[in-house]
Amino acid sequence: MRDDIVGICRFSFLGKCDWAETAGQGGDAPALMARRRAMLYAPARLARRFAAFETLCLPSIRAQTDPDFRFWILTSPEMPEAWLERLRDLCAGVPQIRLIVSDKRETVNALREPLRAAAEAAGRPVIQFRVDDDDAFSRHHVARIRGHARRFSDLPAFAISYPQGLVMGSYEGEPISYWRAHQPFLGAGAAVRMRGAGRCIYAYNHFQLPKHFPAFTDIGGLGYLQTRWDEGDSVATIVAKFPKWFQRLDPDAFQQALAEDFPFLQGVDLGFVERKGAA
Repeated sequence: MRDDIVGICRFSFLGKCDWAETAGQGGDAPALMARRRAMLYAPARLARRFAAFETLCLPSIRAQTDPDFRFWILTSPEMPEAWLERLRDLCAGVPQIRLIVSDKRETVNALREPLRAAAEAAGRPVIQFRVDDDDAFSRHHVARIRGHARRFSDLPAFAISYPQGLVMGSYEGEPISYWRAHQPFLGAGAAVRMRGAGRCIYAYNHFQLPKHFPAFTDIGGLGYLQTRWDEGDSVATIVAKFPKWFQRLDPDAFQQALAEDFPFLQGVDLGFVERKGAA
């Protein structure tokens, strides 16, 4: 049996999921879906999400020191055709990526059959990790997961978190700020082997994974670079946009912190994060 590893990213997926607006009962109601469709596929928003994906997430996939993994990007057929074609073109250039365009309205349903097929090919449920399209994950991420999977080979299911990371962001046109953070079982990079072959990592809130699985936190290195900005779901739910336990970094210290896990981001223009003219 192989330890197949699959990264999963929702890219403007129109459906019920763990985002604040759709998490509760009625999260897939037609009126709500209509509102979210208008919001998700507004040209200005899509332009900024593509900028984030092309600057952060896509280079993370290409930079992996262990290239033996797959990366699934889940979106919906309602994405305007020109943008969907752009996404297809970006995905076509990276051998690990599979674009899944699903009309299902729940993430867990959209991914059930692909996960079952992957588990059948591997002989056991695959190891999944999640990341958002506006985040980056360490170039060592897949290699670290594989190393831990060997140690946990006797466990039918487990969860892994990489709590040390970097955060950058800007709200309402403010200058970009940079931070170092420790956030166990943050969604960015969280990994799990589920007990069921077709069961999806999004079936659980990422912060709740340690309640359901033997769980391990790896504090070696930096696991993620998370974006906090006006285009994120956290705007509606997080009172402290940059919580008090974050350690602020000046731009030079931020660049130095990128060196080992995110060298592909050193010197890169991250100005897309700041909403121009909003202040």
